[in-house]
Amino acid sequence: MGEFVVEVSHSHNLVVLRTPPGSAHVVASAIDRAGVAGVLGTVAGDDTLLLVCAETVTGASVAARLAELAGL
Repeated sequence: MGEFVVEVSHSHNLVVLRTPPGSAHVVASAIDRAGVAGVLGTVAGDDTLLLVCAETVTGASVAARLAELAGL
């Protein structure tokens, strides 16, 4: 996943992933299929992916896990 994620940031129960242009849908599909704990849904643009997390899970914990997987 590292080649598809350039930056990970978070705020409350939201996580924003920056990807190379055209890659956000690929990453969203992978996250949806993987069933990442705490992620309720994804919204993908061209180079940005927004993850909505459950209120019981902080965006920070999901962002940290995704950054680890991406090698950031």
